[in-house]
Amino acid sequence: MKRYANYLITASACLAAGLFFRFALMGYKVLGYGFMLIALAALYFMALKILEPRAPKLARFLNKLGSYGIIIFCFALVITVAMIAVDGNTEENGGADYAIVLGARVNGEAPSASLAARLRAAKDYAEANPDCVIVVSGGKGDNENISEAECMRRWLTANGIDKERILIEDRSTSTEENLAFSRAVILGREPDFDGRVCVITEVYHVTRAKLFARKAGFSNIVSAWGWTGLPVLTANYYIREALGVWHYLVFSR
Repeated sequence: MKRYANYLITASACLAAGLFFRFALMGYKVLGYGFMLIALAALYFMALKILEPRAPKLARFLNKLGSYGIIIFCFALVITVAMIAVDGNTEENGGADYAIVLGARVNGEAPSASLAARLRAAKDYAEANPDCVIVVSGGKGDNENISEAECMRRWLTANGIDKERILIEDRSTSTEENLAFSRAVILGREPDFDGRVCVITEVYHVTRAKLFARKAGFSNIVSAWGWTGLPVLTANYYIREALGVWHYLVFSR
């Protein structure tokens, strides 16, 4: 078994890290699953080493298949993450008629780090665009005492934003619903609305949010964003969003 020790050590360490990120920390689920996949990859290549003396051609074929698959996956992931990063940082965002603030987790009645980042961006945008109406969007999730929209409304009004400028959408449970239900709220106020909307979220989330905004029926879309300031958490979310963009392109068009 000594010849397989490196594989077993790698698999064990990655499995332990995966379980830690998945279950011990909040918000690091994707990194947890990523470490678990690395553990499975290590076991896969160990199995090929065991298979090689009995079926060398099959083992070599499966080795190449696995290696090329990992290389292609990582390359596609890096390219997608880079595109998301560029997209979130290169857009003019002023002059919107409505700004839709996308919800994130509420801790009891207080905004999480992600939601606080979005709220700071929303406050800055509202102050820079005094004629813009703010739509706070997000329903009530598990372990949340109030809806995400209500949490955002309270925070914004407590930080100087006039409550008359704020519309509430408190039914949505996903980004897709955020945009679709917010459009319904806007059309309820202006049935013929065809102006500019600003989607406010976090920088890593901008690309997928704009995709769902277009799907909801908005055509003139800009974005503003916040950042939690936690690099490891942000990296986790960039990977999650890349996978989310792939899912959208395959299943949601």
